[in-house]
Amino acid sequence: MRILCATDLLPKTEAAIARAGLMSGRLGADLTLLHIVSGEQSPAVQEKNLRDAFARAKRRSEPLVSRTHRTAVVTVRVGDPASSILDTASQARTQLLILGPHHKRPLRDTLDGTILEKALAARSFPVLVVRNEVKQPYRRVLIAVNFSESSLAALRAAESLVLTPETEAAVVHAERPPYEGMTPFAGVGFDPLASYVGECKQEMSDSIRGLLKYESANFARFDIQIERQSAVPGIADATSRYAPDLLVVGIRGGGHLRRMLARSVAKRILHDTSCDVLIVPEGSFGLSQSKLLTEGRRPREAARTLETPAH
Repeated sequence: MRILCATDLLPKTEAAIARAGLMSGRLGADLTLLHIVSGEQSPAVQEKNLRDAFARAKRRSEPLVSRTHRTAVVTVRVGDPASSILDTASQARTQLLILGPHHKRPLRDTLDGTILEKALAARSFPVLVVRNEVKQPYRRVLIAVNFSESSLAALRAAESLVLTPETEAAVVHAERPPYEGMTPFAGVGFDPLASYVGECKQEMSDSIRGLLKYESANFARFDIQIERQSAVPGIADATSRYAPDLLVVGIRGGGHLRRMLARSVAKRILHDTSCDVLIVPEGSFGLSQSKLLTEGRRPREAARTLETPAH
């Protein structure tokens, strides 16, 4: 296992370094601590900044070594942050990238995209965005699950990287029941509508439980939460209610437009939540064997017909 933690050495990224050290020790993973120095400087200033940054990064790594008894490789490079991080990740065969909260640069981000967006576009590894103070391994984890390969990759990543026997874990599935918004216009009364929505929710819960039985090493550990709304608000509401210290989400691959939409969803989830977030691009954490489930056992769409009461 190889972990890369990219840091700007500012206080806001201290938690990311601490989390990287904690996970490195628990997983027995090799850890690289990376800092990028801007190339938009004179050679003399650049050389001084490189020396200073390397010394600061080494000091940051010393507490990690003392706590985990593992050596962190410190690397300082000159160049564009996003490109340099991806190059280093490729060279180091990184399997998990850890970042601190993003410092927004409106004009530059509009032109170049954020480091997170470019890392997700590469679809080579999960990205953990650390926002909160680190006191212990993750103790309360929420995983967004549906019937896509990307969400199954998120489940595999969570079980491999963060879940321990002591972790409280839940999955959330957000989906609006078929025809829910149309029933008032069809003259369906409250009681049939409530029954229909309840049956849809139970069907979704049963389907997710069946998926977990097939995919998870310990399916019984998961609490299942069903949100009757679209993905982003549903996940945000479940996160607010469940109060995890880590949210795990998968994002789909595919064509350029689909990748853009997936990264947009990831940004919205980060905007709407305050916990740490592990984002797992499709294809970055193994492939599912459950083709029968992912292709043929989705919750039945429009499985029932609502009847209008006779007048």
